Amino acid sequence: MKRTGYLGISLFLLVALVVSALPSFGQQAKQPQFKTRPEYDGAMTVYNEKDPAKRAAAGEKFVADFKDSEYVPTAYIYMIGAYNNSKNYVKCMEAADRAAALPAADNTLKEYAFEQAMVAAQNSNNVEKTIFYGEKLLGVNPNSLNAMITVSANLLQKLPTDEAGKKTALDRAEELAKKGLAGIMEMLAKADAATKPQLVSIEGNLHSTLGLVAYNRQDYNKSIQEYELAIQRTPKDDFAHFYLAADHQALGSQSSKDYQAALKAENDAKAARAEQPVIDELAAKRGGLEDDIRKFRDKAIEEYAIATAINGPVAAQAKEVLTKLWIGKNENTAGLEEYINSKKQ
Repeated sequence: MKRTGYLGISLFLLVALVVSALPSFGQQAKQPQFKTRPEYDGAMTVYNEKDPAKRAAAGEKFVADFKDSEYVPTAYIYMIGAYNNSKNYVKCMEAADRAAALPAADNTLKEYAFEQAMVAAQNSNNVEKTIFYGEKLLGVNPNSLNAMITVSANLLQKLPTDEAGKKTALDRAEELAKKGLAGIMEMLAKADAATKPQLVSIEGNLHSTLGLVAYNRQDYNKSIQEYELAIQRTPKDDFAHFYLAADHQALGSQSSKDYQAALKAENDAKAARAEQPVIDELAAKRGGLEDDIRKFRDKAIEEYAIATAINGPVAAQAKEVLTKLWIGKNENTAGLEEYINSKKQ
C-alpha cells in the first residue's frame, strides 16, 4: 500500500482555535488620520460593506486610490478576509502577499495575512502553498496552533522521495505536532464544557498525525500507540482506523518473513539431528510467530472493517484490502458484509 497523506484535519478545526476579529477603522492602537473626505468615505465603504465580493472590490479601490493612507493596512485586512469569505482563494493569497510586503506591515497584519492565506491554500487543495504560508505564519508567531496543526498534517501529504528530504519533512511534522499537542493539552486544562469536545477532537487529529509520521518511518508499534490514542479521542476517525489496520498488516507481513526463517531453522535442525531441546525451542519460536501472524491479520481485518463501516473517504480503499484479507482467511467472502455491518455499532 502506498499512501502518505493524512487528510483528517478539517478547516473547522482551524476556525475553532483562533477567531480573528477584524479591527474597525479608527480602532488601531495609534490613531491614523484621514487626510481628505474622499479617503474617509472610501474607508467607510470598505467597513460598512457586508457582501464579501463587494467588500474585497472596495478594499482594492481604496488601496489603489489612497496608496499613502495610514488606513491601507486595515483595508488589506478587510480585503483578505473578504476574498476568503467569497472563496476567491487565489486573490486572497495574492492580497496577503501584498499586505505582508507593505512597509507599514506589522506582525499583527502579517500574522492575519499569512493565516488567511494558509486557510485559502488549504481550501484550494494547494499543499505546497499551505505549507509555505503556514511556515510564514510560524515565522511571525512561533506559537500559532493553527499553523502547527495545518503544517504538520500537510507535510505528510507529499513527502519527498529522497531519504534526506523525507526525513527532514517527517522530523518537522513530528516537531510541530508534538508542540501543537502540548498547546492543546494546556487549553484542555482550562476549557469549559462547551469547548472541551472540540479540543479533544483536535487532540485526536494530532495523535493521528504522529501516527502517520511513525507509519512512514516504518515504526509500526509506535504508530499503533498513536492511532489508538487518536481513536480514543475520535472513535469515528476512519483514517485512524485505516492506518491502524495498515500497521497491523505490516507487522503481520514482517512476522510472515520471520516465520519462514524460523521454519527453515527448525527443519534444518531436524535434518542435522540436533538435540531435542534445540528443536523444541525452534518449534516454539515458529509456533509463536504463527500466533502473531493470525493476531495481526485478525486485528487488521477488524480495523479495515471499522473503516469501511464508517463509510468515509477511505471506505472503498479499506474494503478492497479487507476483502483480500478476508478471502485469505476464509477462502471466500461469505459473512463479510455481515461482519462489516456488525462494526457499524
